[in-house]
Amino acid sequence: MKRRDFLQGSGAIALWPVLGHTPFPQWKVYRQLHLFIVVDREDALACDLGQAIAHTLATELPESRAMVTRARDRLRVASLLSTKQLDVALVPRSQFTAWQHNEAPYDQLEPTVLKAIFETGDYVLISRDDFLSDHAALVNQTLQSYL
Repeated sequence: MKRRDFLQGSGAIALWPVLGHTPFPQWKVYRQLHLFIVVDREDALACDLGQAIAHTLATELPESRAMVTRARDRLRVASLLSTKQLDVALVPRSQFTAWQHNEAPYDQLEPTVLKAIFETGDYVLISRDDFLSDHAALVNQTLQSYL
């Protein structure tokens, strides 16, 4: 191998982190532009209800760009909210209560103050307390009117 070829290859490798594609900054912006409703993918009813809620919000509040995303289990749903990766989740009422009382397995997570945005049947649409109150009220009013 020639020294020049080696140096050119080394230069390309050194610049790769600067010029390479990193999806994280784009994902962060995408999350800020869309209202993601996270559900437990093992809970079929939550998935269906989440889809209905997202569809209603996307139709009636197009600026919300509401979408459903599914987490692998209920602990991952809680983790996504408590680490501020997502803002809204649809969970069973029993799970919401257990999380509020810091019961297992939620005692493993960072303490998070939660609030209920909307309740339907045995499910509660929740967010952290830092979710804007105006947004929560708008979501609640819309869902009250159309669901």
